[in-house]
Amino acid sequence: MGRRLFAAFTDPKRRPRAIIWSGVVLVGLVVFSAVSVIGTSVNWFCTDPCHVVHEDNTKTFVAGTHSQVNCVACHEPVNASPLIFILKKIEVAPDAIPTILGTFHLPMNENNAIAVQMSDLYCTQCHSLATRVVTPTKGIIIDHDAHTAKDITCPTCHNRVAHPEEGIEYTLPGDEKHEDWVTMDACFRCHSLEPGGQAPGACSACHPTSFDLVPATHDTAGWYAEFGESAGHAQAAVAEAETVAEATSRTAELPEIEKAVGPVLDPEATVNTCYTCHLKSFCTDCHGVPIPHPEAFYSSHGQEGLADPASCARCHARSAAEAEGTLFCSACHHAQSEPGKAWLPQHNGVVQSEGAEQCFVCHDTVYCATCHVSGKEAADAWLKANAR
Repeated sequence: MGRRLFAAFTDPKRRPRAIIWSGVVLVGLVVFSAVSVIGTSVNWFCTDPCHVVHEDNTKTFVAGTHSQVNCVACHEPVNASPLIFILKKIEVAPDAIPTILGTFHLPMNENNAIAVQMSDLYCTQCHSLATRVVTPTKGIIIDHDAHTAKDITCPTCHNRVAHPEEGIEYTLPGDEKHEDWVTMDACFRCHSLEPGGQAPGACSACHPTSFDLVPATHDTAGWYAEFGESAGHAQAAVAEAETVAEATSRTAELPEIEKAVGPVLDPEATVNTCYTCHLKSFCTDCHGVPIPHPEAFYSSHGQEGLADPASCARCHARSAAEAEGTLFCSACHHAQSEPGKAWLPQHNGVVQSEGAEQCFVCHDTVYCATCHVSGKEAADAWLKANAR
């Protein structure tokens, strides 16, 4: 082929035709390349022909504020030369095989890898912090310059801005939604109340003085009430601890993110929401004992309760009167007792109405006989000596 072409150019009679046909071929290649690159760069091509693999992504893209922006504006190199652009197209061409065969990997964008791999250039090609008026959510203070100085990229926080998932139902089997890092928990991947944290965790660092710092959950009935129902906060703390433990375990199995531009931080789910407002010592400081109670606590709590009754009464006393002394013990051991009153004078009526079976959960029959068989006079004397 090369020899024939060379011969055509060196032959005066055939040269004009060779030049014309070479020009036609060259123009054809240019047109074909241009059409191919442009055609595969429009949003239609990214969504419809690749609809199977991008079905869920398309839903979130259409629901976002960037739905009129071309996909390649964020998913191809910024200001790349035509050659680099073509090379990127060739690089991803093999992806057509799993797309056609239906063997593509799910979930898409596992571990939010795309956000970590994106630089600020993808955002600043349209948004300039030098001229843009930042309008964060009401009650939030954001110092973008401070974050930029720490090499915190835009997608490190705004990872779902172009693909919001709220209200979207994913349909691809194996696909799953992603974390949204514009949340307080996500901020505490860097921020911390603990000494030596990477960034300050004080409320005033991110919230104005007019902001209500108490979450709505804390004002609901049953969250916490002195000498009342307080299971709400305990259940929430246990559930949060379980969620963090599960996420931390799962994090160890996540694939390593390659070509990261921004900081690779732990997932938001590994952040304990309670510790975004409270120090990790908060529970123990309030309760006076380790919370949740360690396993060994249940065999020794009697002695600990007698040594420091107030620490137990904070949770287990049902009235101010019961919080005095050790009357609060009946809150757990004799739930049928009347708050603030000694159990022994009350137990006869409870046994008569409900039977004695519940007594033998903790006591044997000899225990009862010690008092009852001794006679009324001895029992009255014992009660008088021990009544509160």
